[in-house]
Amino acid sequence: METLHGNAEKALALLIALICMAVSHQAFATETIVTGGKTGTYYAIGGNLRDFVYPSLQVRESKGSWANVEDMSRTKGVSLAIVQSDVYSAFVGMRDSKEVPEATRREYAKLLNSLRVFMPLYREEIHFIVRRDDPIEFIHQIKGKQVWMDLEKSGTFLTALNIYGKMFLDRPNIVEPFINPTATGDDDGTRRRRSALMSLSDPTFYKAYPRIDVVVLVGGQPLGLLEKNLPANLKFLRFDSSQASSERVLQEYSKADIRKSSYPLINMPGNETPSLAVDSYLITANFADPARNQFVKDLADGFCTKFGVLQAQGHAKWKSLNWLPGAQLPLLAAGWQYSDNVKDRLSKCQAAGNTSPVKTAACSPQDRFAGLCR
Repeated sequence: METLHGNAEKALALLIALICMAVSHQAFATETIVTGGKTGTYYAIGGNLRDFVYPSLQVRESKGSWANVEDMSRTKGVSLAIVQSDVYSAFVGMRDSKEVPEATRREYAKLLNSLRVFMPLYREEIHFIVRRDDPIEFIHQIKGKQVWMDLEKSGTFLTALNIYGKMFLDRPNIVEPFINPTATGDDDGTRRRRSALMSLSDPTFYKAYPRIDVVVLVGGQPLGLLEKNLPANLKFLRFDSSQASSERVLQEYSKADIRKSSYPLINMPGNETPSLAVDSYLITANFADPARNQFVKDLADGFCTKFGVLQAQGHAKWKSLNWLPGAQLPLLAAGWQYSDNVKDRLSKCQAAGNTSPVKTAACSPQDRFAGLCR
């Protein structure tokens, strides 16, 4: 009888433990941020948010901006994403296009009404690369060329497609991505981009692969891929703001300079090459589920409290944010608006300049789990 009684006590204890675990899991539901490739800055930014702000946050790699927005709409638990700001106008174009199926247009319209910005992050330069012996010198001269622009639904694909459409009111000749088995890299994305640069630099040697005239790469300079082992016979195209089509482009993109100091292996006529840039945004949405909206509020609390830690210990790009606690939130690109769950909290954040980690005498388990203290 004692054995039976002891087993009953153990079973009861186990049941209580399981209930507590279930309650704890419900109280701190797992939320996910979709980013980019594992070797990229987006993934690192997501990892910083997990490590310093919200430890239960799941960080997931992805194909890029376009896919990330769709994930926020279709994938349970995805409440954050990092995207390029031009994704909004691209979705507006698809919402309004008669060539897009009506059901998809309705989905995009609903999604656009829900998307919100958590915080603008940093500026990403747009690199248009050709062979040095190509006579063209400017971006507006790529009409009709074979353009490599990474995977469909990636941020680079969307940006290149959008700029080309604004310049020429047409669709480019797109080179499908591929991987050359001799290309090195830590992941498929790196090998894919390196394969494109190899074929661009020596089309005769790599004649088994598609011919490429222009490679488009988007990212904050310096891009690691272009810093080392870059073929010497490549150059950057320049952006000419005096061209008639430039006005349409500059409605959505900003002027930027690609610096020679960022890419010493590429021969430049001067210290800077005029180009274009697009902003990257950390975004969320207005959710029907109150618990998911509460997560966004909690993340904003942690973001405010831990902003100094992000800048001191996180990726260098955190230092590029055009915001400090206590300052006015940065202006957004056309169409975008801040999440109310974020705007109210960050507008009341601690005074600018006082961004050091907050130290408290006691830290509750709940606050520690949420990343509000250690």
